Amino acid sequence: MTKRQTIIVAIGVLVVMVLLGGMFAGMKKQPPKVSFKTPPKFVKTTPVAYSDVQAQIVTYGRVESSHPIDLIAEVAGRILPGRVALKEGQDFQKGTLLFRIEDSEAQLDLKSQKSNFLRDLATILPDLKIDFPDTYDQWNRYFESIDIDRTLPELPQYRSDQEKTFLATKNIFSNYFSIKRAETNLSKHLIYAPFNGSFSEVLFEPGAYVNPGNKIARIIRKGKLELKVPVEASDISWIEKGSEATVATEDGLRSWQGRVQRIGDVVNQTTQSIDVTIEIFPNEHQIYDGLYLKAEIPGGVIPEAMEVDRSVVYNGSQVFTVESDSVLKVRDITPKRINSKTVVFNGLEEGEVLVNEPLINAHNNMIVTTKIPSPEGSQSDQEVASSNN
Repeated sequence: MTKRQTIIVAIGVLVVMVLLGGMFAGMKKQPPKVSFKTPPKFVKTTPVAYSDVQAQIVTYGRVESSHPIDLIAEVAGRILPGRVALKEGQDFQKGTLLFRIEDSEAQLDLKSQKSNFLRDLATILPDLKIDFPDTYDQWNRYFESIDIDRTLPELPQYRSDQEKTFLATKNIFSNYFSIKRAETNLSKHLIYAPFNGSFSEVLFEPGAYVNPGNKIARIIRKGKLELKVPVEASDISWIEKGSEATVATEDGLRSWQGRVQRIGDVVNQTTQSIDVTIEIFPNEHQIYDGLYLKAEIPGGVIPEAMEVDRSVVYNGSQVFTVESDSVLKVRDITPKRINSKTVVFNGLEEGEVLVNEPLINAHNNMIVTTKIPSPEGSQSDQEVASSNN
């Protein structure tokens, strides 16, 4: 057999094999096609039920003393120590001498004025005995009662215009009031505690020289603390003066009761908030000036309303409900109050089925289910209780 004949035979055998392979492949039974049906989307729901909802305002602020006082020098001199150390954090009791400003020169000047006043009185006593015998005894007793080391007694009352004129021409009135002024200035050298408290700031220590107007220290009152918190202007109508409040640390481990003491009437232009001051009642937990705390202030009661998570509400005033035929519907609501995490609303009929979770890619008339299919895929389903939503 020639080479050409061999090639023709090989090609023929190959064609026969291809034809037979295609015939046998066509005889193979095809597997049945399986179609998958997408189940309806499961949604969590809760029935609409209205009740009275207590509005709650939550805000944060820092503790401040309700009675901070700046101690400012009214006279010049060197600071001398008092009964307690002039140091930050130092406690003291009411009436304690906190410090004093050197007053030796002022005391000597006051004694000099009193001595001159005694001299003036001694000079007019003979004239009073002759011209005003009815008042001589009281002026004489007044003269004897004066002690240059004690406060000057009050002047006796004159009994006639002639006596008044006589005393005025002898400079008795002007000298008396000059001495009383000097006594007042001398008292400014001694600084006493007006209440139980402590030093929160000290700018000058004993030995330093101060001039009138210098701030020496700041004191705060113990047991009288308040919390100043910002409240949004839209929420201020929910708060009333005298309302009870709860103040707590951010971790909630320590808490105090309080009362709304003051409500500001000026809006902060930067934050658009109004300052509300809460008086804090002390308890077994220690509280410090400057502590950052959370305040919960109950507002008014919203009647016939329902509170849900903000994520459930769309476009500010729309929610999804489920009709009896498992069709999703978009419904409008009436928001009564919008909190940081929740919305209080009404506008739906009680008993309607409200979708109680945020939905993604949901739309009106979408088919959904409120039942969880069983793992076996049987016809029996487990109802989703509204209380679990």
